[in-house]
Amino acid sequence: MIKIGTKLTVIDNSGARLAKCIKHMGKQKTSTVGNLILVTLLKFAHSKKVKKRTIYLGLVAGVSAWTSRFDGFIVKFFFNRILIFNKGLKFLGSRVYGGILKEIKIKTTKDKNYRKFFQKIISYSSLII
Repeated sequence: MIKIGTKLTVIDNSGARLAKCIKHMGKQKTSTVGNLILVTLLKFAHSKKVKKRTIYLGLVAGVSAWTSRFDGFIVKFFFNRILIFNKGLKFLGSRVYGGILKEIKIKTTKDKNYRKFFQKIISYSSLII
């Protein structure tokens, strides 16, 4: 579960390394896999696409809490992981390090407005868990 103030690891090559959650998109108080959140950057590479004092959208790709599925599997990561987008929902990276959960594919393809933005993420990742 991602709450406000949680530190998150960025798993793409946009230049960001560590981010902090500042707001949830929607009415929920916590975010899980597949939800969008507003983040600000704490650590980043200076020569890349991201800048200091800018708010970005983050797609939660994995949480360190136990995530159970309907088929009985339980998935847990060692740290909270996100992917970075700009305000226009354009993916800032061109590679995803590690795998992403299939809950991202399920949640993002349900909503027709966001489907075209998140299809690229599925093709960029090397592994779908």
